[in-house]
Amino acid sequence: MKRRLPWALLLACTVASAQTLTNNVALSFGAFTAGSGGSITVAPGGGRMKTGSVILVNQAGTASAAQFTISGTPNAVFTISLPIDGSTFLTDGGSGSMALNSFSSSPSVTGVLSGGGTQTINVGATLSVGNLQGTGSYSGSFNVTVNYQ
Repeated sequence: MKRRLPWALLLACTVASAQTLTNNVALSFGAFTAGSGGSITVAPGGGRMKTGSVILVNQAGTASAAQFTISGTPNAVFTISLPIDGSTFLTDGGSGSMALNSFSSSPSVTGVLSGGGTQTINVGATLSVGNLQGTGSYSGSFNVTVNYQ
């Protein structure tokens, strides 16, 4: 006679809280005149610099780094992925476009959510301005990916 013995397998795991990423402030390069071209960089801290013959127009509050808030598991370590060079453009809705490159963030590459489960990320980039770039309002979008480690 065969006997069957009851058994159970218990697996333990921890399920991380859902992570959300909210865009609070848009990345803005502010107002400028192209001249014969150059670049404009907005740092994650919000500072704006130019190269070449670009002329920055100082209108209050027009340039800013993008700002995001991550919400998720308290004290979780996360990684940040930003767009690669040559993958993001601002366009004027017509034939005008300008490339965004050299994305950077603060914190850079990795970070840790606070004990309350939040963290602010600031993102900057460099805008390539062409010789006699057409006037107008240029816009676009880019992706920021945040993953738990």
